[in-house]
Amino acid sequence: MFAVAAQSRVDDEVPLPGFAPELRFVVAAARLASGGAAGPTLDRAGAQVRNWDIVHRGLAHHGLVGLAVPGLLRTRAVPAAMATLLTSEHGAHVVGVMHRMRELVRIGRALDAAGIRHLFIKGIALSVQLHADPLVRGGRDIDVMIERSRLRDAEQILRDLDYELPIHATPADPDVTEPAKESGWVHRESRILVELHDRLCDNHALLPWDFATLWAERETVTIGGMAVPTMARRRLPVYLAVHGIRHGWQRMLWLVDLAAVLDTSETWDVALDDAAAQGLEGMMLHVGWALHHWLGRPVPAEISARGRRRVDVRLLNWLVARFQDGPDWYETLPRNSVRRFIAGSVWSRAITYMMKPSGGFWRRQLAFDLSSPQDRAAFALPDRLNWLYPLIRPFGWAIRRLR
Repeated sequence: MFAVAAQSRVDDEVPLPGFAPELRFVVAAARLASGGAAGPTLDRAGAQVRNWDIVHRGLAHHGLVGLAVPGLLRTRAVPAAMATLLTSEHGAHVVGVMHRMRELVRIGRALDAAGIRHLFIKGIALSVQLHADPLVRGGRDIDVMIERSRLRDAEQILRDLDYELPIHATPADPDVTEPAKESGWVHRESRILVELHDRLCDNHALLPWDFATLWAERETVTIGGMAVPTMARRRLPVYLAVHGIRHGWQRMLWLVDLAAVLDTSETWDVALDDAAAQGLEGMMLHVGWALHHWLGRPVPAEISARGRRRVDVRLLNWLVARFQDGPDWYETLPRNSVRRFIAGSVWSRAITYMMKPSGGFWRRQLAFDLSSPQDRAAFALPDRLNWLYPLIRPFGWAIRRLR
């Protein structure tokens, strides 16, 4: 077990990363949201900001409006005009979360009435579980994991609740071997997005925890007066790390969540054991690097030392940094842009392969990359012609982008 006394330097003693001034301020705000003191660091970062509009957009982009804005408003780190804008933004955030809470309860009750086992993951459930408040996190959509055998029933329930698939979308087909892990459903009026999942990752080999295991270990949180099933807390570090790292920490919110759950040396012990059992130990060591260097959080010194000794961890550190501090870091890249293609199809895939550097996983991931579930749904070929899917892949990608 790691000794708590042997921790790395924390909070203001850890210098901010060498990002642009506005992003450095957002990182300092994330430190504040994760429970750090961060006062002097925040003031120094604020003194270097050249464009407060970018800071405002960056806080929203990184999902920090609910978590960081209340703390920022209690400081003098932002100008008065910025404080007024953030107050308005926070109010809109609270209203949005309350709308999603209402929908979550409505969906949960309908699934319960139909006897469909389900888990609400991330979003509001995680906000209650980690931060004891449904309003501080909220998320942008509602994610619910369903046992695969009841996916069709769950889809019909969403239709009955006035949800529909976006144009050109295809519902998950539970009868195929490897369907897409999720399907997105949009409410006709509110435009709230609900994603139905049947597993945690597209490639089940990355994190093979199945629904039955997660259901057996489930915890419940109370949302809108209803007991809501969600993933067990002990499972969260590895799952949240897989989710956040695959996306290059494009939302600092995900790292703040990990700071909340990895709060003792004992939780680090369990997380590393769980990660090692899945071949993801290097990934968790990278989390230690990110928590320390970006959020200034206390990390057992042995974890930092182990990470420095591993080439795969150092490479992963470098790869995720590619997602930060570009010229438009505070915006979602346009869907059909070259930069989004490079980020999603080059850097994101490179990160995925480095997360689990094993031959077996790489072979399965390569097969998955060459033949996507979307292509199989759009071009249904007989089994004897499965070898054509890698050839179809570029055309399927182009068609989806044009749509």
